[in-house]
Amino acid sequence: MVASNPEREMTRNQRGLVDTCFEEGQYESGIAVLDQLRSTSFRPPADHIRQLLYIALFPPPPATGDQIYHQEHAPPSPVKGSPTKQKLTLSKASLSPSVTESEAAQRILFSFLATNSPGSLFRALPKYSLDDVADSDLPPGSSDNGHDEDSLVARESRCIKDCRICWAILKEGFIQHKKLLPEETSKKRGGSAYDVQVANLDQGHGTPAVVAEHAWPVLRWLLSVFEKDELLHSQESGEKFSLYLLSQIPPPRGGSGLRWEAGAPLDIVFHAVKQKDGERRDMATRLLTLLINLGLSGSFDGPMFATTLTTRLYTCPPQIAQNLMESLPKTVPLLTFKITVCQKFLSSGSSTIGGTKPRPRPLPRRGSRRDSGAMSLSATDIDVVRAGSSLPPRPALATCSEVFQLLCNNHTSQKSDPAPPVLTIKYVLLMSCAHLQGLLPPKERDSDWEEALTNGRLKHVIDTAFPSDSTYHVALSIITRFWLAGHGCTEH
Repeated sequence: MVASNPEREMTRNQRGLVDTCFEEGQYESGIAVLDQLRSTSFRPPADHIRQLLYIALFPPPPATGDQIYHQEHAPPSPVKGSPTKQKLTLSKASLSPSVTESEAAQRILFSFLATNSPGSLFRALPKYSLDDVADSDLPPGSSDNGHDEDSLVARESRCIKDCRICWAILKEGFIQHKKLLPEETSKKRGGSAYDVQVANLDQGHGTPAVVAEHAWPVLRWLLSVFEKDELLHSQESGEKFSLYLLSQIPPPRGGSGLRWEAGAPLDIVFHAVKQKDGERRDMATRLLTLLINLGLSGSFDGPMFATTLTTRLYTCPPQIAQNLMESLPKTVPLLTFKITVCQKFLSSGSSTIGGTKPRPRPLPRRGSRRDSGAMSLSATDIDVVRAGSSLPPRPALATCSEVFQLLCNNHTSQKSDPAPPVLTIKYVLLMSCAHLQGLLPPKERDSDWEEALTNGRLKHVIDTAFPSDSTYHVALSIITRFWLAGHGCTEH
């Protein structure tokens, strides 16, 4: 356990070994030194973690096929000879991190996570204060006073510290691809030792992605930090949520009530779930699971989060909605949350039976934010927040009879592309109820579910809620046979 072995700061000499390598652009050598110094007894310096994140997030060169371009951006090799020869040689080399060095930085970030506490790593990242949260004992961030910033990467990496939330560092364009050059003439230590030559690269004109193509490994690392923190916090307090994830949620503007603004991480969830790569889609599930656990803790407004997620699902393609909702782990708390979300979704849609669903109200205009992680807020979000500290109680879980009635309501079918994924949500709701009933102890199960299996009501619900030619109806008809067999029943 990390708590039984307090971490001490690295000594100045240990830091100096790494600083010297980074100052000369020898990033792989500096990373190798950090790996040798890595220990459960010493926490890595916060500025070194920021520099590793900067190197890990440094964009690769554009795929121009120009060998000269790649040669100019190649990392400097170790130089032998006199100091004068070394200085002359390094003055012509680029100090831009290479792809190999970025990958090395990504690997050691995960290595530090294996040996050090989440707090020793996360102090390098931006976060909101948790002064308004009871029993939150996050260690203070590092001030970096007196630390060596002669290296160019040290000064460049301070952009990470200037953000408000960690999600901002993942955004496309947050770190521009630059050609970082040392000056031709030497200057005294402590002065402006390097020039930054910004490459004129075509960045395109589309909306920047919330996760840059080269930033996925860093997102995976952030999720791993949150998950380890969640595990440690659960072992220490019995509450399964991450305080560091909570520190990425801004405090309520009025100063009272629970935190609730989760637009930025939800942007990442819905961006990740649309990816073709399976590991990236898995990150969507991991982040959403972390947020749900946070909402179940009482330190984050779970009902408000469920409402926000429901709003997002209205404009989500059916397959994406199904992939996201079905990918969540099948545990009692998460299944309960899924049922609540589906209930909110279908209850909102029931008021528009026979007509078209009203278009979402436009998002409110907000003042400019310092960082690139500004969050989108729906009108529903604003209405709930205006309630202040008098938040509504957690909604009770619907009974199976209420679920059946909701499923059988004549919701708008999916005959046109803009229609919300009603059938998908109905399918997820029914499957979640079935999984939940299977996980609950026999005495806690809903008798309505048991009766529906034996008296044919479940088949009637499926026939009513899903068109006979839909894939959902076909799948549920097959699955129902297994449910019936499990209860020793024959199909009615």
